[in-house]
Amino acid sequence: MNTDGRVVYTVPVAVALRGIGVGAVALGACIVAAVVVFAVDLSRALTVALWILLGLAALIALVVLAAGLLRLAGRGMRLVLDDHGFVNATGPGAGVRRAAWKDVRKVQTDGQFVSVDLAGGKRSLIRTSTIDAEPKELARQLRERLNRGHGYRPLARPED
Repeated sequence: MNTDGRVVYTVPVAVALRGIGVGAVALGACIVAAVVVFAVDLSRALTVALWILLGLAALIALVVLAAGLLRLAGRGMRLVLDDHGFVNATGPGAGVRRAAWKDVRKVQTDGQFVSVDLAGGKRSLIRTSTIDAEPKELARQLRERLNRGHGYRPLARPED
């Protein structure tokens, strides 16, 4: 999404919907299993063990459902580019999360990652598999913003 020079890359809608679907189906299965455990006459120890397992499974299903809903709402994994720099929240181990364009030295891409080398030998790894962005296109856009941040402007193209 683009608002006044700011671009926000988030999780693709299909991935968020998949999380919502898996969480809802798993929660429904836990409810059905809970009704069955309640209706069937089992030993007390087995009933307690099944309730504990169903409670844990329901908790996991709720976490997956909530994560899907948050991702659909635009929370969670994302990359924000603006006129001053970027914020990289694409996952653990990404390195530097926030940097100004003046600190960026080089942008390169290799497969699922875009690597942004920063001043002082620091690095920020952008995981394009977690956001809705193609690595080469994202690297091109980062370089374009980097050039603008350093005051470079593209040359005018001659008319044919």
